[in-house]
Amino acid sequence: MRAMATVTTTALCLLASAALAGCGAGGTGEDRSAGDILDEANARMRKLDTVTVDITNRTKSSGTVTSHLVTDLDGRCRSKTTWSGGGALEQIRLGTTDYVRPNRAYLQKWKNKPGVTSEQKLWVKTPVDPASSGGDGLTSCERPFDSFGTA
Repeated sequence: MRAMATVTTTALCLLASAALAGCGAGGTGEDRSAGDILDEANARMRKLDTVTVDITNRTKSSGTVTSHLVTDLDGRCRSKTTWSGGGALEQIRLGTTDYVRPNRAYLQKWKNKPGVTSEQKLWVKTPVDPASSGGDGLTSCERPFDSFGTA
């Protein structure tokens, strides 16, 4: 899912940057080279302070999964993932600490806790495990920018 978000974000940014760069010529009639447009798009991408990523995945077996992520591209982010069955997992990452809050439906289904009857209102504080690489279901805030390439 993380790779899909990165690909989606990069593709959307490329399209938006190319459109903005093409429109930014100001109607001077000057033809800009592909290299100039690419350089401008790369410069704009490197200046980003924050990125919002919204993803919706639809599958035949498990319905819809939506994710909303706001990240500073480094160590601070907020994420919420919601499943069509009603489960939701919220996460706030501040540097090396995660604050996580699953809802009741998430706990009942994915953590095999059928006895949970009330809504979960508490946030769980947990250290970030750098070895997990997303295996714990939590989102990484880091979104390094790699150039689109060469023209």
